[in-house]
Amino acid sequence: MRKLPQFLFGCSVFAFAPMAANAAGTYYTGNYQSPQARYSQTQTYGQRQAAYTRSAGYNTNGYSAYSSTRPNVMTNRTQAAQPQSQPRSSAAATSTSRTGKNGFWVDGGISHEFAHWQFEMKDSGSILSYDNLAWNVFDLHGGYVFDIGNTKLQVDAGFKYGIQSGENKMVDDDITNGGYFITQWVDGNNNNAVIGEQIGHALSIGTSDGGNMLGFNVGVGLTDFFKLGNVRFTPSIGYRYLKYELETKKNYGLSVDTAACFKVNGSDEIQCDPAIIINYKNGTQQIIWRDEEGKIEIADGVSSIDTQGTYFYQQPGTSHSYEVEWSGPYIAMDMDYLINQNNAVNARVELGFPGYKSTGDQPYRFDWAHPKSVEDKADMFSAFHLGMGANWTTAITDTVSLSLGVTYDYYTVSDADAKTYLNENYYVTLYNERWTAWSEANPGGTEAGMLGQVDGVKGDPTAINIKQLESDCPGWVCSSGGEIESFYKALGVRVGINAKF
Repeated sequence: MRKLPQFLFGCSVFAFAPMAANAAGTYYTGNYQSPQARYSQTQTYGQRQAAYTRSAGYNTNGYSAYSSTRPNVMTNRTQAAQPQSQPRSSAAATSTSRTGKNGFWVDGGISHEFAHWQFEMKDSGSILSYDNLAWNVFDLHGGYVFDIGNTKLQVDAGFKYGIQSGENKMVDDDITNGGYFITQWVDGNNNNAVIGEQIGHALSIGTSDGGNMLGFNVGVGLTDFFKLGNVRFTPSIGYRYLKYELETKKNYGLSVDTAACFKVNGSDEIQCDPAIIINYKNGTQQIIWRDEEGKIEIADGVSSIDTQGTYFYQQPGTSHSYEVEWSGPYIAMDMDYLINQNNAVNARVELGFPGYKSTGDQPYRFDWAHPKSVEDKADMFSAFHLGMGANWTTAITDTVSLSLGVTYDYYTVSDADAKTYLNENYYVTLYNERWTAWSEANPGGTEAGMLGQVDGVKGDPTAINIKQLESDCPGWVCSSGGEIESFYKALGVRVGINAKF
């Protein structure tokens, strides 16, 4: 029916650890040397010895007392190493930062994401949610770092594609927040005094599978723009797009049109009677209500009883389908922390200000036909996106490293506008049928009389409602401003490979 984060991971440096896995786009920093570099054939024993004494906090001459007993061995080797030691030390210093080299880098990975998408209609109180989605996602991200004057600039772009994993449940809830208005009943024999309102409630649960996801982003940033301790920061701006498509099949539901609702004595429980309509032989209708003792009395002269919209339904095929888009600009901050020459942590925080669009096909229409039935939309900068993630990387070779990380995304929008697309043929056909029946029952009657526009003539309620609907929904499209609240959140675990060139 049209009703209409958190995660923790261990990183002592970045407790708020942001977006990886192309959720907002992390990348290989290019700071790592292979394990073999420590045992290079060009490095002498004296170099390794000097490196050890520096890293241990000793004076660089700390071994001279021991070498004096073997001057022809230790001293000569140390002296031979001296011409090489200084340039090697300089190279080691520059290699600890991405600023040491320009060029291309690329990062690819796979991740498994757990997600939840939900939207809610304010007026009707309807909620639809896919609260246990699972995605298998492939992502690819790359960029180029180059000099502009004394500044290092980077341009980057990313792509991701996901396939829904397994079967997930969809819940379409028109009960939790009150249901949807059907009609108001009045007593025509008592100055049209209001008897009560007829409210529709429905709940359905279906199976969702076969969905897909597509996303991309482009950005530009200032590489290693500033540094705090051993952490280097790269601010950037860009544009991000995310679209996912979901379908629901094997949908089972129960619809109940309710009349009298009352609170159970001694508790907060509320119960509602199903709406039952009695048709009298003289052609009039009356809704059945409980009397003061809780009994229902059926009057004489009743030709039939109708339970109205109270029924069970089963839809073996596709009952719901949605295409949802979030797209717009973002600002981001990337952080790189070098643990040692082979291991590092990189992370990202991203704030986005996208627009929102959801196009749906769902069983809101009374004819149960399924072209585009609903569209919810909010302009760019109306929604909000928070992306976070972090990767731990370890070097495999001088240019290739392995990464393991987590990702988190949260999109939300409030007050999106809603449109419902009605089937013109259905309502026009029904209107013409009512006119035919009216003409036969009222020879010489006019359309104005059928629409209750002639004094002393009782009009046809169905025809009157259709005519009012046509007026309220120009072009058979009903619009409602600020009607939709929606959010999408996803938490993923990712494994990737990155390389620099």
